[in-house]
Amino acid sequence: PWIYNCVGFRNHKYFFLLLFYSTIDCNLIVWTMITSVKSGLDPDTPFIKMFLLLLGETLAGFLGVVVTAFFGFHIYLTMRAMTTIEFCEKSTKRSGYDANIYDRGLVGNIKAVLGDNIFLWFLPCSPPPGRGLSFVTEDMRLTRDMEVGRSVRRRAHQKAEAAAEAPRAGSAADLRRKVARHATTDVPP
Repeated sequence: PWIYNCVGFRNHKYFFLLLFYSTIDCNLIVWTMITSVKSGLDPDTPFIKMFLLLLGETLAGFLGVVVTAFFGFHIYLTMRAMTTIEFCEKSTKRSGYDANIYDRGLVGNIKAVLGDNIFLWFLPCSPPPGRGLSFVTEDMRLTRDMEVGRSVRRRAHQKAEAAAEAPRAGSAADLRRKVARHATTDVPP
């Protein structure tokens, strides 16, 4: 919540990688400084050196714990296909906590954040495909229909997709026929 809406579809991968790299770096600093801190605790060590070593180790340790916990929380959110705001809203409402209509399964959720190419997941390139406006895909499990019996969500999605393809579709009459055909076709969920 303290970053509010700064992380969206286009930069979610980069925020996730920032947490990943920060977690690795803070833990690396903490664990490699232990030998220096042990040698700095010798009574013959000057006070300023001892103070700076202990201060650095304390700060790195505190930041390491906080960033590691924050990264773990975002791993959980990624696996559940949720945003921080959705998590906060669902934690106040106890009913339907486990249901998420955008859940693609574990690997699908990770690909939705880190991209399709597994070899580029931990590199700051190859963002996930899409525009961030439509999230219904072939591999997605629709766990529940919000407008049961009326197919409102499906028709709205079809109209939005048809409108996005409008420059390529031809004339306005062709577009209206395409939207009308999709609206009248009843596909079972």
